[in-house]
Order: sequence, then structure tokens, then C-alpha cells
Amino acid sequence: MGPGGRVPKPLRAWEECGLPEEVYQAIQKVGYSEPTPIQRQAIPIGLQNRDVIGVAETGSGKTAAFLIPLLVWITGLPKLERQEHYDQGPYAVILAPTRELALQIEEETNKFGELLKIRTVSVIGGASREEQGMKLRMGVEVVIATPGRLLDVLENRYLLLNQCSYVILDEADRMLDMGFEPEVQKVGIEEFP
Repeated sequence: MGPGGRVPKPLRAWEECGLPEEVYQAIQKVGYSEPTPIQRQAIPIGLQNRDVIGVAETGSGKTAAFLIPLLVWITGLPKLERQEHYDQGPYAVILAPTRELALQIEEETNKFGELLKIRTVSVIGGASREEQGMKLRMGVEVVIATPGRLLDVLENRYLLLNQCSYVILDEADRMLDMGFEPEVQKVGIEEFP
């Protein structure tokens, strides 16, 4: 056994992972009849709040593989209210290399979010920073962002990450290939709890 402890066995069916009933029902309503290979491997590890590096083809269910453990975690936390003093922040940040991917992740997250009452906002270039800032002030549990725009809203105090303790880097290899390493480091992800 290595320093990370035992790796959980892959799941064969949704019923095996001990999901909260509301998350299980959301999975059914969204239409996921059975887990894909990446979901079978990644979800049991993610449900233990452990770091996961997953590699899978486009269309393989990667987004749900990281979203489901995130949703389980968020449903166990208190609901965020309006951020009058900017002293809160989202519980989670999902970083994506492009605005198109961020919007796809937002669409998938909203399928579950509407059912689970989890609010999400995309913070991406090409959209009004002020409008995004207004949505952030209303309180959100999940922020999906591109590295450059995330830095922008942080530097301009539209967003604080004081209570963010769940970070997902989607297509991290692509972010590095596109030269986003300085932005990712500047966000200070390694300093999150």
C-alpha cells in the first residue's frame, strides 16, 4: 500500500457508489443509465476527496467523472447566500483552457445544478466582466473559468476564493501547452485548503 492508501474498486453501476439519493436521482433524470469507463474509475476515488488525474477521449464522460464527486461534496455544504461583503466565494473552481470548453462544462453542470439547487457561473473572456461580477455577487457554489479571466476577476475584486477548497483543472495538459502555466500559478491553486 502506497502513501495514498488503498484505491477504491471501480464501480459497475451507480447504485454501488453510495451516492446521496438526490444526486442519484439527478443522474437518472439527466439520463446517465450506466457509468462510462472513466466514470467507473474516477468517481470512487473522487468520492473519497482524493486527487484524480484522468485521461480519456472526448465524449467519454470525463466531465461527469469529475462533476459527480464535486456535486456530492457540495450537497453536503451550507447553501451560499448573497455576498454583501465579498467575504465568501464559491466552494469550487473548474478551470478550462478555452471559453468553448468552459461553456460546455457549464451546460453539463447546469443539468445537475438545476436539480440539486447548485448555482454556477462561467467567468470567461468575450462576455461582460460586469455581468459576470453581478452573478458572482449573487452567490454561486461553482465557478467555471478560463485562467486569464479568472485572474482578471480576482485582481479586480469581483471574486474572492476564501472558501474555495475544490479545484478541477480540465484539460490541464492543454492549458500548459497553450502557455497558461503562469496564470494558473498566479491564481495560487496550490495554496487552497
